[in-house]
Formats: sequence, C-alpha cells, structure tokens
Amino acid sequence: MPECEICGVEIKGKVQDITIGSSKLQVCKACARYGTVIVVDKKVKTTLGGEPVQLVKAKRGLYEQMDLVIEEGMEMGEEYGRKIKEAREKAGLKQAELAKRINEKQSMVRKIENEEIIPSKEVWRKIERVLKSFL
Repeated sequence: MPECEICGVEIKGKVQDITIGSSKLQVCKACARYGTVIVVDKKVKTTLGGEPVQLVKAKRGLYEQMDLVIEEGMEMGEEYGRKIKEAREKAGLKQAELAKRINEKQSMVRKIENEEIIPSKEVWRKIERVLKSFL
C-alpha cells in the first residue's frame, strides 16, 4: 500500500492526488486539505501516452484558504484574539463553554484567542452571535 507523502501513514482506501504550489503529491484523505485536490476527468482528452488530462478541482487548498482568512482577519481589526478573550470572560464563559456553544473545538478557541489562527467568516459569525453584547 502507498504511504502518504505528507504524514507518512499507510494509505488505506483511495489515494488523494493534490498539488501544493507546483508540487504534486499522493496523500491520505486527512492530508488532502493541505493542497488542491486533482481529479481525473475521463471524458477529457488524453495525452500522447494515453494518460487522461488532470484537472484541478475547484475546492480551495489550505494555502489559498489561508490567504482568504488573512484578508478576513484584516477586517476584524487588530488584537482580535484579545477582544474575543475579554468578551468571553465578561460573559462568564470558559473556553470549553464557548467552544461548545459555537460547536467548535476548545483548541480552536484557544488558538483564536492567542491569535495563532484567524477565524473563518463562519466561525467569526458564531462567536459574534454568542458574545454579541460583550464584543
């Protein structure tokens, strides 16, 4: 069985072909999120060697998502993590309680508050909904 070229685990099931930059990798399903998934369309022309032409799936890869998230983060303003933490504390919630209310993991809330990650628009909306009177 093939091994994932990112995490090294033995791939059970379908191998995912992805691109990261100009590199093409064969990875497990879990690591496919780090790149852009390549799909083979059998109805498309073939190359001289008979190989089907590979098309890049419209799904965005991790790096493209990070670019979008960085742009979204600029809209949130400086020190968004500190603001969220202060609002959570004013609401009397622990990280685990906020995470449960927004249906996300506590580690995500911690990383957002420490500004290790920038929340997506969807997560940001959920946080605003819960902490709206404290933000």
